[in-house]
Amino acid sequence: MSILGRSESTYRNYAQHVAAMALHFGKIPTELDVEQVQEYLYILQKRSKTPSLTYFKHTVYGLRFMLKSEGLPYEFLHLPSIKHDKKLPTVLSKEEVWRLLKSCHLLKHKVLIGLLYGCGLRCMEVRSLRLQPR
Repeated sequence: MSILGRSESTYRNYAQHVAAMALHFGKIPTELDVEQVQEYLYILQKRSKTPSLTYFKHTVYGLRFMLKSEGLPYEFLHLPSIKHDKKLPTVLSKEEVWRLLKSCHLLKHKVLIGLLYGCGLRCMEVRSLRLQPR
């Protein structure tokens, strides 16, 4: 997983979801027939309360990773393709950014908002920034 650039939490999520499926049926997912897999994914899809279907997606991605590591094609379990929503990010106007900056009382908050907006960084990218002496 680390060779593919996946994080430890991704590996843990995949393993957890595949294990839940194995426990549901009492056997490893590669021994399941197509109908059982479809039934389980249908149950997950109906159980999800969020539009992102996170649990469903992690189960499908976990199964795909397991099949890939076993050298089996995805078609072995007829996994559904997952559609990715194409949504554009919300862009703040100059006035909205100025209001945000003016509402900050601490300099560090102004710097963080400036870095987020000015450099187009994500929250995790800003959090991992470190000052280095020259």
